[in-house]
Amino acid sequence: MRVTFRLLLAGIIIISGLAGCSTTKYVPDEAFLLNRIEIQNNAKDISKEELKFYLRQKENVKIIGFWRFHLGLYNLSGRDESNGFNRWLRRIGEEPVLYDALLKQKSNEQLTLYLKNKGYFNVQVTDSVIQKRKKKVKVRYTIDPGKRYRINHVHYRIDDDSLRKIVLADTIQSLIKNGAPFDAEVHDKERERLTRLMRNKGYFNFSKEYIYYLADSALGNYQVNDSLILVKDRQEISKDVDTLMVHQKSRIKDVFFLVGFDPQQALQNDSGYLNRFDTLMYEGCHILYGDNLNFRADVLINSNYIFPGQLYSADLVDKTQALLSDLQLFRFIDIRFRELPKERDNQGNKLLECFIQLSPSRIQSYAFEVEGTNSSGNLGAAGIVKYKHKNLLRGAEVFDLRFRTASENQAKSDGSNRFNTLEVGVDAGLTLPKFVIPFKVESFRKRFNPRTNVKVAYNYQRRPDYTRAIANSRLSYNWKSSKLVSHSFAPLEFSLVNIPIIDPDFWKRIENTSLRYSYEDHLIVNSSYTYLYNEQVLPSEKQYWYFRANAEAAGNILNSVVSLWDGKSNPEYREILGIRYAQYVKADFDVRYHHNVNEINTMAYRFFAGVGYPYGNMTTLPFEKRYFVGGANSIRAWPVRGLGPGAFKDTVSGYYNQIGDIRLELNAEYRFKLFWRLEGALFMDMGNIWNIRETGIEEQDEEGMFKFDQFYEQIALGVGAGARLDFGYFVFRLDMGVKARDPSLPAGERWVFGSDAFRTKNMAFNFAIGYPF
Repeated sequence: MRVTFRLLLAGIIIISGLAGCSTTKYVPDEAFLLNRIEIQNNAKDISKEELKFYLRQKENVKIIGFWRFHLGLYNLSGRDESNGFNRWLRRIGEEPVLYDALLKQKSNEQLTLYLKNKGYFNVQVTDSVIQKRKKKVKVRYTIDPGKRYRINHVHYRIDDDSLRKIVLADTIQSLIKNGAPFDAEVHDKERERLTRLMRNKGYFNFSKEYIYYLADSALGNYQVNDSLILVKDRQEISKDVDTLMVHQKSRIKDVFFLVGFDPQQALQNDSGYLNRFDTLMYEGCHILYGDNLNFRADVLINSNYIFPGQLYSADLVDKTQALLSDLQLFRFIDIRFRELPKERDNQGNKLLECFIQLSPSRIQSYAFEVEGTNSSGNLGAAGIVKYKHKNLLRGAEVFDLRFRTASENQAKSDGSNRFNTLEVGVDAGLTLPKFVIPFKVESFRKRFNPRTNVKVAYNYQRRPDYTRAIANSRLSYNWKSSKLVSHSFAPLEFSLVNIPIIDPDFWKRIENTSLRYSYEDHLIVNSSYTYLYNEQVLPSEKQYWYFRANAEAAGNILNSVVSLWDGKSNPEYREILGIRYAQYVKADFDVRYHHNVNEINTMAYRFFAGVGYPYGNMTTLPFEKRYFVGGANSIRAWPVRGLGPGAFKDTVSGYYNQIGDIRLELNAEYRFKLFWRLEGALFMDMGNIWNIRETGIEEQDEEGMFKFDQFYEQIALGVGAGARLDFGYFVFRLDMGVKARDPSLPAGERWVFGSDAFRTKNMAFNFAIGYPF
């Protein structure tokens, strides 16, 4: 509490200092601070956020909607510019934005131009300057858009007869539709789409400069007749003479893979550099390599779309680049084409040579890590050895091996005697760049970039109270159906938990709590499918969606096999090799939305919902398949597994181990940049877990069951603030969560307000690496 108080006091002092500084401290007498920009927009289908982008002068940035924190930092600096601290404050802060009449006029012009490009040809933008306080002004832009023009008809004028058929056959895909609002940006996107279409049809030299539009707004009734004009190619005959010619297609004559290519050596030795390479012909392609070829030739061919005799296609070039990059064999991939000006095929098409330059990456890598551990005050150390081979069987197979050993000084559950605990784990994985299945799928590799993953793991844990062994294995197939959508199907996953030794006193303490389920022998044989849609791979987007759905089922096939010899030695359930196996179905989804408001403010949201239902051979879900909330990436006002299920409160075990069959969670977080690499955040988390079937623990079954007419009354709510250090590759995060609504309290007393909210029992500090979602 003393540390918390000091942190709060320091924060209050800093905030008071920033708030106390005059925002006009460094505004010259003859100038004005641009205090606010206001846009009164009557164009209902154009957002203010779109219009703000075209302002040539913007006010100082704000966090939390009103606080000019960065300006406050700048104003905290003294006037002595030779002082290092003053210079630092000015560097991390933001200089006051002074009102500029010229930039106001340019903003007016840019807003007018943008709205005209959006079809508001009669728009009127007026601006005014309002001074309400000394040395501060507000600039107001008032937009009277008039009526928006719409497209009446699109006419095509194609001067090149060889392209007319292609364009007219593709008009159904056109972005410009009759009756749609006129939009210059859409016209430009249509130029890019048609350019891509032509380049995919063999026109290697085609560019969007060959396409332009003429818009006639004299039709009346706020309508526009559009003309798309596609001109011929202009070829230079001599220095001062050129002529118009039809566009010509280009065909691939030869494909050269340059394995082990070094750009610097190639520049130094020019054309003689390639003479050092040996040549291998495979599937019509030339494979040039140095000392030896470390992988099979079919690895390249199976990742290639570009072959001799094909017409040039920009899409096939991009797909080849992506497939070769996914192999992890190369650190540099460059695909280039060279025209052969004096050669033609028998149809008169130009000929191209394709050079795929491949610089190899390091095939094998090793890593050694040492880390300190602290589990509830028990100190220890761990050592990790990692090994990776990217070409294990000369077919771009990636092999990963990880070995970890750790030891901790830990007390027994009764507090007596200290023991050294031991944990040893090893896991290995092999990823093959194809589907390993008993039937052939010839085109699947190139269309969906499939992967087969085989993983096995074993973990041995020796603790004062128990000894546990966990064995896992998994076979899965992964593929991508588009740039944003990926799939994973695991037809077989095996997990065995065995507890050969458990202390009787420890078992006595946990046998009537939900903690017991993690210390019982059980076997899981399941299948699962995961669908992932992720727009985060588009870095230019200001906002993106993330959606992940997962479904799995366990025990059905195993139960059918075991029932053949009726292995029900126990009257309540069946066993295989003396171990009880699980039967259940489970499904959940995770939806996230990120919105970058501006360069320093971001909003992030997440909604998670999941349910698992045990049946048949087991009345509860296996411990590792049950849901929990709390901790650094969930409801941060509670510790991990410290909330739920429902209104249940564990007062017996002394362990945080609340788990359930149903999970609902909603999170919202406002993030803002402060200075240097420091960021701040304000967040709200809400949700809980519930049981769907009775667990045999009376109090938990009574308070933790999911009921449609009661679950909303058991929603927990936490709020808080956080600080983050963003180093690009990773983020250090510290969040302080405070309970706002605690469902474990008696009805009518669940809202936590006032100073009581900042008591230790109602607060939680979470340190983590990476953002929570």
